[in-house]
Amino acid sequence: MQQQFRVIMTLTVLSMLAVSPLPAATLADRLLASYDAVQTMTCEIRRDTEAGGQRVRFLSRIAYARPDRLNVENVEPLARRIVADGTNFFSYADGDPKGFSRPIARLDKPMLDSLRKLPGTAMDHLFQLSGVAETNLPGTADNPVRRGYATPKVFAVLNLDPSGRLARIEFFTSSTCQTTLGKYDYSDFIEAAPGVWIARMHKGGFSLGKITSRETLRVTALTVNQPIPPAMFIAAPFFRRVEFASTFDAIYDAMAP
Repeated sequence: MQQQFRVIMTLTVLSMLAVSPLPAATLADRLLASYDAVQTMTCEIRRDTEAGGQRVRFLSRIAYARPDRLNVENVEPLARRIVADGTNFFSYADGDPKGFSRPIARLDKPMLDSLRKLPGTAMDHLFQLSGVAETNLPGTADNPVRRGYATPKVFAVLNLDPSGRLARIEFFTSSTCQTTLGKYDYSDFIEAAPGVWIARMHKGGFSLGKITSRETLRVTALTVNQPIPPAMFIAAPFFRRVEFASTFDAIYDAMAP
């Protein structure tokens, strides 16, 4: 069930956005660059997702530090621990016969983007638009700055509010913006660092074929650029007696009868 929702709300959109980037100093690139001011972050995230008549709540506690250090404790609906120590990535879900581990340099792009995304931000979408040629679009009272990005399967639009914060991302079937596939709205902002805005409320909705999905994400207990104990990024104490494999096939083949 967890994988189903992730496919609906994240992987499908990201796969639609995948393109070969073109060099450009775009709004997407500038937004990504602004997050460089955040060197460490801790928070708790609650994500409520609904699709196909099913509802799932995800609860996570996260510690993040550059470069490539991460500790995620997922407590619902499935207990899972993720630790990245700057060199290697480790993940283990309770009940699995093995965990997954691989050098960070060998992670595929979706996993690397997930590792490097600041928690509770739209960086996963911005990564896909980085370097893509942009189009200036007419603004509105609520979103005076709007930029469009054409990818092979979707036309994405970034919307800034009057304070220059990323307040909405829209997804359309084409640059005519006549048929909407979905959108994310961002609100309850906090200035985490000078000029760096973190939205503590995300609301998303998508219509993919016959499936309509909705998501609400809340960020709480947020700290930025505060010291994090180095032990949070040492994997061994979090994975006692866990054997690791470097492919998911090797993990789940062990569960086959």
